[in-house]
Amino acid sequence: MRDLILLGALLSVFPLILRAPQIGILTWIWVTLMNPQREVYGFLGNFQLNLYIAIITIFAWIASREKKIAPMNPVTALLFLFGFWTCISTYYALQRSFSYDLWERTMKTFVLLFAMVAISNNKARIQAVVWMIVLSLGYVGVKGGGFVIATGGHHHVYGPEGSMITDNNDAGLALVMILPFMNYLRVTTQAYWVRLCMAGAMGLTIIAVIGTYSRGALVALAACAAVYTIRSKSGIIPLVLGALILVALPSLVPSQWFARMSTIQSASQDESFQERLGAWKTSFNVAKARPLVGGGFSAVNLAWVGKRFHSPGSTVGGRASHNMYLQVLSDHGFVGLALYLMLLAAAWYNTSGIIRRTRDRPDLDWANRLARMTQVSLVGYLVGGAGLSMAYYDGFLLIVSLTAALSTVVYRYMLPEGAWAAPRWKMQPDPIQKPRLSIGNARQNSA
Repeated sequence: MRDLILLGALLSVFPLILRAPQIGILTWIWVTLMNPQREVYGFLGNFQLNLYIAIITIFAWIASREKKIAPMNPVTALLFLFGFWTCISTYYALQRSFSYDLWERTMKTFVLLFAMVAISNNKARIQAVVWMIVLSLGYVGVKGGGFVIATGGHHHVYGPEGSMITDNNDAGLALVMILPFMNYLRVTTQAYWVRLCMAGAMGLTIIAVIGTYSRGALVALAACAAVYTIRSKSGIIPLVLGALILVALPSLVPSQWFARMSTIQSASQDESFQERLGAWKTSFNVAKARPLVGGGFSAVNLAWVGKRFHSPGSTVGGRASHNMYLQVLSDHGFVGLALYLMLLAAAWYNTSGIIRRTRDRPDLDWANRLARMTQVSLVGYLVGGAGLSMAYYDGFLLIVSLTAALSTVVYRYMLPEGAWAAPRWKMQPDPIQKPRLSIGNARQNSA
């Protein structure tokens, strides 16, 4: 029955995608992040919905009058360069056939990113993208929070089966990432019942993060709270909500949760931490031996790679990097890591520029708030990602790319009406340009 409902929903939206490719982008994001096919148990369970929606959306995009090229921005430029470099590193991978699957998935994500930036060219479309990201991952958070309350926290919260956040640690970090955007929608929505629903969804999502039993997600949540205190214009309601959940924590989770979280203080003696430390050394060994191109996507997961690049203290067999920075370093070498870090810096540069330009613009207050909440999300994800292999998570890359679309829209809002259509070098007169005299005026002046 679930399969038929999902199939009916998709069939009803296909004609809308052909008429408006931005609806296809939203559907693409929904299927990518939420993985609704994993919630059914019939013939759609293993169906490649993402692929077919992408094909229909791209066809509609090409046939439409929408812009076909993403606007030039530090983020879009570095996305292109990083994607190009991953193609080179995959060609020279230690085992190309093994790295190809993740390369193919990453390239599909990059197509989505460029299409989203190109089409999200006004406030309404950016708002729609934010709503779709929140609804897609918020479903996991609300469902997980209810599960924790119903079971007394005795079972871990996991992400959708077969997705990039199936693991409890990955799911916890992804949920931390969307909390600031839930708060953004809460404070910018006019309808009271929507604001109330967003506040409730935030509370359940925080409980779901706790229910993942992920120590990294808990640290990321604390980092988000600290940055929110500094960067937010939205009041203290989220902090009060978090404090209330903290007070009620003993009744939400069992004693083993506190026992696991207490190991954060003694990480050096924790067996799991020692295994991760060994994986970090192996990842660095791969990059040191192949500094330009690394080993290719997920090469350190291969057992023979772990043996070949083993050193005292590193892992002998194949194991994930468990650090997104070392993950990129081992996959694509020092060049790839430099491009990746520049991409993250470009996203921060975009949000800082937006905050600065919109500080005294009430009509752009929505963009100011969105940029601030994006910074909170970025900090939480960059802190939590230090212990997870989530460098290519599509939800995170969507948020990074969204800063490019937001920056472009804000730039256009601040120009005189119609000026954005002209080349940038024609938008403002040269401040040192002197008025020219006609030949007749010149003769008259000389006389």
